[in-house]
Amino acid sequence: MAERLTSTAGVLFDGGEFRLYDNRIEIDKHGFFGGVKRVDIVYYSDITSAEVRRKQLFFTRTGVKTNIILQFKKKDQAQQALGIINSHKA
Repeated sequence: MAERLTSTAGVLFDGGEFRLYDNRIEIDKHGFFGGVKRVDIVYYSDITSAEVRRKQLFFTRTGVKTNIILQFKKKDQAQQALGIINSHKA
């Protein structure tokens, strides 16, 4: 069984499939059989806009892969994550 390659030190918010740090978001990408294939990293400085809609947080960013959607269990968690991103964005 493959172990998770990322460290949990410094995690400000853990959403299961993604983690918020002080300068980036790490998003787990799963393979065909369900294991974690890779981890995508999005830096806060690359985010051009963020919006909360119900239990989802929508990002628009610069670069090739422009749109990201993070799913939360509660709307309060999405608001909390947006607050973390806004407070740590340079």
